[in-house]
Parts: sequence; C-alpha cells; structure tokens
Amino acid sequence: MRLLVILITSITFLPVKSQNHEDDQVRFKSAIDWLDTKLNYIYYDDVGEKWWTNTFYVNENKEVTLKHIASKNPNTANIRNKTYTIRTFQIQNINPASLKISDVKKTKGRIVKGKMLELRTFGFQNLIHKTINGKRASSTSFLYLSFPRVLEDSISNYAEIAKEKFQEAIISSTQIYPFGDSSDIATIFTCLQGSFISVNGEPMNIIKEKQGVYKIKNAADDIQYFGFNNERERFYLLKINSNGTETMFFDLDRNTQLSLQLDGLEVFSSHTLNSFSFNGQKFYRK
Repeated sequence: MRLLVILITSITFLPVKSQNHEDDQVRFKSAIDWLDTKLNYIYYDDVGEKWWTNTFYVNENKEVTLKHIASKNPNTANIRNKTYTIRTFQIQNINPASLKISDVKKTKGRIVKGKMLELRTFGFQNLIHKTINGKRASSTSFLYLSFPRVLEDSISNYAEIAKEKFQEAIISSTQIYPFGDSSDIATIFTCLQGSFISVNGEPMNIIKEKQGVYKIKNAADDIQYFGFNNERERFYLLKINSNGTETMFFDLDRNTQLSLQLDGLEVFSSHTLNSFSFNGQKFYRK
C-alpha cells in the first residue's frame, strides 16, 4: 500500500515538571502547541483511494476540535465531493489512563497501517460529540487517531509522544489549587463525586445524597457519609455500624494543596479533579 503524508513544521519535545498554577499553564500550553502542530497532517492510502486531512484545535475553554476530511484530492478547499467529520470534547473529560496505542496491520477507513491512539472518557460517558457534513451524529465515549507508518520517518515514536502530550495536557488542565475562599469547599466535593479505584484495586463510589452530603460506598462494612457542617464550618465523616455512630471533624489545610487533617494527620488530599489520596491510598476516577 502506498502512503503519503504532508506534515507541517516541527517543535522540540521538552517535558516540564509541574510546580504551581503558572507552571501548569506553561505545561498545558507546551503540550497543546505540540499537538496543534503534529496532529495537522494529510495522508493518502490506495486501498480506499482517499486523501485524509486531519486537523486539531483547542480553544480558550480547553475544548478540542478534531476534524477528519476524506476526499479525492489533498487540497480540500475547493472540492465539493468531500466528507468531513468533526469531533469536539473537553480535554478534561478524557481519562489519561485510558490512552492506549495499538499496531494497525490492515487499513480500514481512515485508520491506516501504522499505529492507532485510543482515547476514552471517564466512566465511558458519551461526551465526545460528532457531526458529519454539518449534521449531528451520535456522541461517543471513545476516539481513535491514526498514525501512518511514514510519520515515523519524521519523528521517532510519533504516536507515543502524542499520547504523552495528551496526558500532559489533561493532567495539567485538571490540577487543583487552594483559593482560600468558599470555592475550595465546592472543589473538594467536585473532586470526590463519582466512581474511583485505588492503586490496589479497591473501588470507591461517592454519591451525592443532598446538598453538602455524600454517601461513600467502599469495602468497609459500615455506612459512611461525608459532608460539610455549616455551623462548625468543617468537613466531617459520619460512620454508622452495629456499634453505633462515630463522627470525625476535619481541619481544612489550604497551604499548598487542598487537604483534610484529623489531629494533625492528613486523611485526605486532592491531586487533580480526578484523583486524590484517602487514608494513605491513591484513588483515580474510573
């Protein structure tokens, strides 16, 4: 099979370690700049006898727009007979742990021989929206990107670097910072709500019961409620079991990150909007 790729410019890959809000902004911009350049290319395969134009764009609200155009000519500007599919999604909704690279040995549609990068949303929610030739199509929880073999001639490990850049952009855009006001309380609840799994495989589901009260379902035998007491202005954990009830109140530490402490010991700390530590275990959103 014959494949031709037209690629635009080059940017050096420089990994940056995040330290604070400003560092995360730099890290996010660096990752997006790389993707914006390297995910804009044109390729051809003679199986479907089509040219595929791939474009990538992120707006100021961190919404990604991916466009795939199929035509008989690489210059699509003045071609009427073309099919274009546009997918849009918030980059924060992509699970960085879901990114997976597969070898493609047989061309099928726009996925040609080479490598394929798979992205999925948290909880397999249909948050990747699609239109085909301007008409709305079904939203999905997944997205596939094709990396033809010839791309490896321009950049070694092209798909692997793209995966890394996506993960950098996702993680840096979901970092949590203390602001010292009531928004910190809302941020903690936002971080905790949903389904999670620990690094040891322990599941945890946190469901909103009512405003300021969440039910925790995990491996523990007791019933647990997590909430915020407005009178005491403190977070609490209520445990109910056969021996009675126990309520623990936590101090909110806003020093360098949002964390909750009990008698000076850290019980909970936030990492990103999709990950946190609880009782020494790291949990990640499914």
